[in-house]
Amino acid sequence: MDSETSAGKSVAEAARPATSKTGRLGRPVYLLTICQFLYYAGVSVDLTLTAVVGLEMAPAAALATLPLTLMTVTGTIASYATGMLSARYGHRSVLAVGACIAVTGGLVSTLAVQTDSFFTLCAGTGMVGVYRSTGGYFRFLAADLVPKASRTRALSTVLCGGVAAAIVGPWAATQSSGLVGAEFAGSYLLVSCLAFAVVPVILAVRPASPRPAETDSDTEEETAQATRVRDVVHTSDFRRAFSLLAVSTGVMTMLMAVGPIGSKHAGHSLSQGAMVIQWHMVGMFAPALFSGRLTTAWGPRLTGMLGAFLLVTGAGIGSLGTGMSAFMLSLGLVGVGWNLAYVSGSAYAVRCYPQGKGGRVQATIEGSTACVGAMASFSANLVFSQLGWTGTNLAALVLPLVVCVWLAVARSPEREPATA
Repeated sequence: MDSETSAGKSVAEAARPATSKTGRLGRPVYLLTICQFLYYAGVSVDLTLTAVVGLEMAPAAALATLPLTLMTVTGTIASYATGMLSARYGHRSVLAVGACIAVTGGLVSTLAVQTDSFFTLCAGTGMVGVYRSTGGYFRFLAADLVPKASRTRALSTVLCGGVAAAIVGPWAATQSSGLVGAEFAGSYLLVSCLAFAVVPVILAVRPASPRPAETDSDTEEETAQATRVRDVVHTSDFRRAFSLLAVSTGVMTMLMAVGPIGSKHAGHSLSQGAMVIQWHMVGMFAPALFSGRLTTAWGPRLTGMLGAFLLVTGAGIGSLGTGMSAFMLSLGLVGVGWNLAYVSGSAYAVRCYPQGKGGRVQATIEGSTACVGAMASFSANLVFSQLGWTGTNLAALVLPLVVCVWLAVARSPEREPATA
């Protein structure tokens, strides 16, 4: 292990501002955006096909969703470990290892469909689940590589990688399914290829050279340990970060999970259900083109309120009808609301620690948010079967409404200076 990844010191700790005098974010942030695209494109292939493949290969119908469930479970468990390991060995090394695990997982899944082995498929998707846990850390590394005033812009810029991936991933999953041997073998091989492409890109992410005036203070700061969670857990920034990230993730995950089911129950075709999810994913990532600048201009509090309000609005529209336009508008707004809440929550999160010292805080926030998302995913079908599409939406709007009101009445601390 080289000095950049030695124990007790994150790679991000050695980061220097990567923006130019013109306000550009710099090469490292754009490389991380490419990583985010490759990540979302690869993971979306698994998410698009694994339920269908599992249904075809499962020895019993009740086990059909086991590969997808294992992907979620391993991702949830690994989310916390990824942050803690990043605090010790550095983000670049951990993210590269995560991508290598996905390469192996994709190959194992390819072998599974070639040999018609259901439990081998479970092993492969479980490995990809570990890789899935790393996706949220690209944005945190980007925030460590830019000046303090540019952190929010860096967060949202990295998320822009998901815009193209939302379209390319599902399309590539189906187009590559028959390229190699058995059906879907090519799709899982594509997962390996996309993950492999992440490795050289993430290793190419290098901090800019330190400015002379910063060298002494930065060197002193690098010797500090990662910020302890107990030191920040009672701060308003941490509470707001957790609330926005957990609630937006939970609501988005549940409504995204029941969307295709609700569409089918309403009599819409499978292609129409797929269109609803694609529209939802565009809503999730397209706002990243402006949400960073919006958060910088308004501050995370107002942007978070708007995100929560859009989540409430989307769920409210979903509760009013089962027409195709209602599904598309509802899940589209939920996607936009998620993005704004996610970016503003992330902006609060990076305020909780000095740059390069956030491994433990990141691990706690990402791990907790992943747990909420997993619970929402596992309970979605049960909630839908009990409450139906209308009732599920009414239940989903409660927590974002509470968060919106809470942020509206909360005292706003002084916000960070805007980017020049």
